[in-house]
Amino acid sequence: MFSIGVDIGGTFTDVAVVEEGRERAVAGKALTTPEDFLQGVLDALEDAAGQMGLPLRGLLQDAQLLAHGTTITSNVLWTRSGPPVGLLATRGFADQILIMRGIGRVAGLSLAERRHYRTTDKPEPLVPRKRIRELAERVDSAGAALVPLDEAEARAQIRDLTEREGIEALAVGLLWSFRNPAHERQVAALAGREFPGLRVSLSSEVSGRLGEYERTATAVLNAYVGGAMEGYLERLTQRLAQEGLRRPPLIVQSNGGLTPAGEVIPVRTIESGPAAGVVGAARLAGELGRPNLIATDVGGTTFKVALIQEGRWELAAETVLTQYHVHVPMVDVVSIGAGGGSIAWEDEGRLRVGPRSAGAAPGPACYGKGGSEPTVTDADLLLGTLNPRNFLGGRIPLDVEAARGAFARGIAPQFFGGDPVRAAAGVREIINAQMADLIRRETLERGRDPGDFALIAYGGAGPVHAHAYAAEAGIAGIIVPYQATVLSAYGAAAGGVRYTLERSLSVRLPGGAEEAARAFAGLEAEGNGRLERAHVPPQERRFDRWVAMRWRRQVHSLAVAFPPGPVTEESLAGAAADFAAEYAARYGEGSAYTEAGVEITRFWINALGPSLAAVRTPLPASEAAARPRGTRPVHWGGAFIETAVYDGPSLAAGAAVEGPAVIEHPGTAIALPPGARAMVDAAGHTHIRLEAAARRGGEGA
Repeated sequence: MFSIGVDIGGTFTDVAVVEEGRERAVAGKALTTPEDFLQGVLDALEDAAGQMGLPLRGLLQDAQLLAHGTTITSNVLWTRSGPPVGLLATRGFADQILIMRGIGRVAGLSLAERRHYRTTDKPEPLVPRKRIRELAERVDSAGAALVPLDEAEARAQIRDLTEREGIEALAVGLLWSFRNPAHERQVAALAGREFPGLRVSLSSEVSGRLGEYERTATAVLNAYVGGAMEGYLERLTQRLAQEGLRRPPLIVQSNGGLTPAGEVIPVRTIESGPAAGVVGAARLAGELGRPNLIATDVGGTTFKVALIQEGRWELAAETVLTQYHVHVPMVDVVSIGAGGGSIAWEDEGRLRVGPRSAGAAPGPACYGKGGSEPTVTDADLLLGTLNPRNFLGGRIPLDVEAARGAFARGIAPQFFGGDPVRAAAGVREIINAQMADLIRRETLERGRDPGDFALIAYGGAGPVHAHAYAAEAGIAGIIVPYQATVLSAYGAAAGGVRYTLERSLSVRLPGGAEEAARAFAGLEAEGNGRLERAHVPPQERRFDRWVAMRWRRQVHSLAVAFPPGPVTEESLAGAAADFAAEYAARYGEGSAYTEAGVEITRFWINALGPSLAAVRTPLPASEAAARPRGTRPVHWGGAFIETAVYDGPSLAAGAAVEGPAVIEHPGTAIALPPGARAMVDAAGHTHIRLEAAARRGGEGA
C-alpha cells in the first residue's frame, strides 16, 4: 500500500510516494501547468509511477491515501481572478472591510516598501462598496440578540445583490457572530432556500475569534476563492477516481494538517504547500533526534523560513493576505521573493535580485523556453554548481550559453564591466545575503540565536545555496534530506488529519480555572466531532492545547503551549510562568510590567489524527571511501576550482565527502565549499559541517 503526497509549486509539481512495509520512498516531479494545474499533478504522478515500474493506475489503485497541497486558492487571490462577491454586514458596519482598521495601506508590506509610504495604497477591494448591504440586526458581546434579524429585509438585500450586481458568492459578517451565530445561520438558510447556487460564507464558520474586521475579511476571502477550489476538487476527485484511486483525496490545510475534501474551508488552504514542508521538516527533526531546527525552503520563486522548537512548529500570531488581516490558522512561515527563478534586474541604478521571478513559464534563460532575463538558476549553472546534462536527472537539459547570454545582455555591462561570470557571482552573493538576513531576523526577533540551531535545507535550490546562507547566518550544521526536492509533498502525506479550533475569551490570572476548563472542553467536543467526520477512531485522537497570553492592558499576546490533563490553578500558573519566560526571551529581561498581572485572551486546540506515513530509506553501509564520478570547474570564493562531483544516490551510509565538492541528486545539487565536510547517514540524509561557522560557535549537524 502506498501513501502519496502532492505539492503544487510555482515552478514544479512534486509527488512523494511511500511504500509502507518496504519503507520505499520515490520522488516524482513535473513542471507546474498554470493553465491546468491538474495536468501537472498527473504528470508528476506518472513520473513517480514510472520510476517504480508501475502504470499510473497501478500506483493509484494501491494507494491508501493521496494528500494534496494546492495553490488553487492562492493563485485566485494573487491574480484577483475570483467571482463577484457580495457582503452583508450589521447596520453601521458596512465600511469596516474598506477602512481595514486604518492600516490596510501598509499591512503585509516589507520595511523597504513601507519606507516609500507615498507610493503605497490599499488593495483593490475584493468587495467594492456597491456590493455591500446592511442588515438591521444586533447581537451584543455576551451573545444576546438585542435586535432580531428581519428575514424580509435580508431576502430583499440578497435579491438586490444577485439581480443588480450579479454576485456569485455572498459573505456574511455580522457583529459578535462568534458569540452567537444564529443570525448568520438564518441568512445562510434563507439564501439556500431562495437563491440556490449562491455560495455563502459565514464569518462565524471561518473564525471563532474576536475582531469583526478580521473575521469579515476572512469570510470575504473564503467566498472569493471558494468557487475555484470547489471546482478544482471536483475535477481532481473525478479524474483520480477514473485513473484508479479508490478513496477521495485528502487536502492539506494552512495549519499543516489534512482534511477530507468535503470538509475543506477554502481560505484555510492558502499557503498549504509551505505548511506541508514545515510538517515534513518537523517529522525529520523527530526521526533524527534534533528537536530544534531552522527549516529553509528554496523553490523557484520564494525562500521560506520556519522555526521548529522542541519538535513543534507554531501558528502565525497574525496572518496578512493581500494586505487583509484574516483569521486563518497558518503555520508560521515567513518568506521573501528569492528563489531559483528570481530575476536579476536594475532598479533606479541599483542591482536587485527578486522578487520578480521567471516561474515555470518562460523560466530561466537556460531552460530554453523563451526566458531572456538572468536568474539565480542561470547564475548557478554558469558558476558550475549545476550540471547542464543532469538537471532533473537529465530530463531538462540546461543551456550554459543561454545563461551566459542573459547576463551579458542584462546586468553585466552596467554593473560588472561586461563580465557574465562576475555578474553571476554577484547575483549569487546578493541572493544568499538576502536569505541569511531573513534567517537572522526571524530568530533574533524571537530572542533566539541562529547559531543554537541546525538548519534543514530543502526545495530544488535549497541544497545549492544552504552552505552560503547558513554560514552568513552563523549556523555550522546543515541537514539535507534524502528527498529534499519533494519534502513538502512528503509533509503532505505525513501530516495527518488536523483541525485548529479557537475561541476568544478573556480570563484573568490567578483564578479562572473553571472558565479555562469549560473553554477547552467545548473546543475538544467540537474537535471530536470533526475527527469523527474524518473517520479517525477515538483511540487515535489527540489534542494539543494552546493559549494566547499577555500582560494586562497590552494589545498583543504570545502563544503558550498548555499541558494536557485537568485544568487547575497550578497548570494555569505554569503556563503563566512559561509566558513570562518567553516574553523575557523576546523583549529582554525587565521589559515586562509584571505588576499588571497576566490574562488569557484566546484558547485554541489542534485536534489531531494519527500521522499517515513515515519516510525512511535505509542504505547499505560501506567502509569504502566515497569516490567521485568526475570533476568540473566550480566557482568558489572568487575563482574557479577543479571540484569533485559525486553521484548522491549511489553514496552508501557512512560515506564522507570533503569540500570542495558537488553531490548531485535528481532535482538538486548539494554544494560543499572548501573546508566543509559531509556525511551520509543510514537514511540517506546528508549532514554538513561548515568549519568557518563552527569556529564562530554555530550548532553542528
